Amino acid sequence: MFKKLLAAVGVGGAEVDTVLDTPGVQPGGVVRGTVRLRGGEVQQPLDGVFVEFVTRVEEEAPDRLPRDHDERRMRQRQYPGGKREELRGFGRTDVQRGVVLQPGQVVEIPFQAPVPFETPITHYKHGPLPGMFVAVRTQLEIKGSFDSTDTDPIGIGALPAQHVLLEAVESLGFRLHHADVEMGRFRRTRQQLPFHQEIEFAGSPRYGQLKELEVSFFAGPDGMDVVLEANRRVLVIGDRDVKDVLHVDYATLDQVDWPAELHQRLERLGAGWV
Repeated sequence: MFKKLLAAVGVGGAEVDTVLDTPGVQPGGVVRGTVRLRGGEVQQPLDGVFVEFVTRVEEEAPDRLPRDHDERRMRQRQYPGGKREELRGFGRTDVQRGVVLQPGQVVEIPFQAPVPFETPITHYKHGPLPGMFVAVRTQLEIKGSFDSTDTDPIGIGALPAQHVLLEAVESLGFRLHHADVEMGRFRRTRQQLPFHQEIEFAGSPRYGQLKELEVSFFAGPDGMDVVLEANRRVLVIGDRDVKDVLHVDYATLDQVDWPAELHQRLERLGAGWV
C-alpha cells in the first residue's frame, strides 16, 4: 500500500499513502481524504505536503522539427503520431507545512481539496467516458523540490448542465465515442486552465456535412461556456474545422429547448456560417 520516497540526502526514506473518503465528485465539489506519512530510518523534515489533481493531456508536436538529425529523431520519438501525452497537475491544495517525521513515526493528516470547475469529467450517465483519467496526486516538498509520492484515481461526474447538453447532442443522432484533454485555449470563453477536455462524437446522418463533433465545457459557479467544434466537409478545399460558442446559465437551464438550440447551431456550422 505504501510507496517509497527516498530522503533528499539519500538515506532513510519516508513512506506515504493517501486514502480518499470521496471516490467520486463533480466539478466545483470538494474531495476529502487523509494523507498518511510514516517516518523512515532517520529524522526527515518536509517543507510541505500537498495534493493536486492530475489528468492526461495531449500536446501537439511543434510545427518545425530541428535540423540536427539526432535531435529530430528524439523529437519524433517524443511526439509519435504528431502528439505526446503527459500528466498535468492543477488545483493544488496545501495539506500541511513544516512536517518533521521522526524514525518510524506515523502521522495522519486529513485534508479537503476543492475541485476546479474546469476539471475534466470522467463519467457521464451511468458509465465512464472512454479515454478519460483524473487522479489525486500527493506531493512532498523536500528542500525546495517536489516529489510525486502517491496517485489515486477519482471519478468526476458530469454536472447537471453538462448532462443536459450531452444528451441533447445525442438526441440529434451523434454517437459519443471518445474523450481526451488537449493543450490550448479558446477565446470568448471563461477558460482558466491551459488545457481543455474534448468530448468527441461520431457524425450524425442528420448533418451530412459534419464528419464529427467535439464538445468542450468551461464551467463556472453560475454557468458555463460550451464550445462546439465540428469537422466539416468542403468540396473544393477539403475538410476544415468550424467552431461555435454558446453560453449556458444554470438558472435558466430548464427554460431552453437544447436539442432545438443545438440543431440551429449545427446547421449553421454545416453551412459554414460560423
